[in-house]
Amino acid sequence: MTNQAAYLLRENTGTSGIVESARAAVSLLAEHDIPHLIVGGLAVQEHGYPRVTIDVDIVVPEVLEAVEFLTASLTGPFYRVADVEDRVEDRRNGVLIDLLPAGKVLKRGCKVPFPRPGKVAEHLQIVTLEDLISLKLDSAAHSPLRRLRDKTDVIELVTRRKLPRELAVSSAVRTLYLETWDALQSEK
Repeated sequence: MTNQAAYLLRENTGTSGIVESARAAVSLLAEHDIPHLIVGGLAVQEHGYPRVTIDVDIVVPEVLEAVEFLTASLTGPFYRVADVEDRVEDRRNGVLIDLLPAGKVLKRGCKVPFPRPGKVAEHLQIVTLEDLISLKLDSAAHSPLRRLRDKTDVIELVTRRKLPRELAVSSAVRTLYLETWDALQSEK
């Protein structure tokens, strides 16, 4: 992990276990030639908005295959979460890992699919900032009350990173990005 503020936040809030769990998961995925991308709160932290998160979101090509490999060893760190086919839990620290389907959307109505991971790696591969903002705006637009944090993540990233108005977000959320960017500028 590279973002110093995110590192300090995790150390001082007792949430550094998420990185341990993420690293263990991507290492196991790499052993089975499964590419990945980190999205969600951990990606938000690494892109410059240090806020608390207690789970890990990983995009993979085939969710059920990834769950199988992560939970194959009875003595390994991960086990399946009952009644949730796309989630595993790290038995060492209780961190939940949600596996998300590359090329598919979060839920019905959403328009921005999760990006397809390009390569297998044992280190954490963080989604691009443009893709992260696109996913967050799409999620917030389709569940404005339940996904309010996603909108906040976008606002904080735009502000903290001083992102340009012409950032190459998905065309599906381009108008939302411009509205958000313009509103932030008008509040200066």
